[in-house]
Amino acid sequence: MKNFYLATVLLTLLTGCCCTEIDDSEEVGSLIFQSEYTNYAWGYNHNGWMLNNTGQVKRFQKSAKWVFPDSLGYISAVDMYKNIAACDSVIAQFSSNDFILYAEKALSCAEGPMSKATNTMADAGAHIHAVYLYEPVKNRYKRVILEMTGDWSQQNLAPNAKEVVDWMKTVK
Repeated sequence: MKNFYLATVLLTLLTGCCCTEIDDSEEVGSLIFQSEYTNYAWGYNHNGWMLNNTGQVKRFQKSAKWVFPDSLGYISAVDMYKNIAACDSVIAQFSSNDFILYAEKALSCAEGPMSKATNTMADAGAHIHAVYLYEPVKNRYKRVILEMTGDWSQQNLAPNAKEVVDWMKTVK
């Protein structure tokens, strides 16, 4: 399964393929990194960023209309495109070499075991570092959590997860 995801990402990056049934004006790509903070305590707060194979890190804020993944972590490609379109600005740019390097590392985390979720705070919300993997047959993305901190904390225990999260944390 891991090889399938890796082959899908590499083919997409090498051929410049995108989800043309969604919209040619925006490449959705086959792998998307996301850092997201959500909190319902003391008022609603939702913000973060997304990074796809264009290398552009795009910011979203609580005013953005947002489609969250379902309880199993799936989101349709159409809804993912809506989320990317709701981003309001480009806050950073990564080279294609960096994207490919960390995409490969993130793919190795797809089947990684997760630590036990532990209640660590109250009213802190949730900060989630994740990667979304495209499933072309079902035209949807699957969220793979790399790290979650806040009210509940949980880590992906795959060997590369911490390195990918540390890289993601360099985005300011």
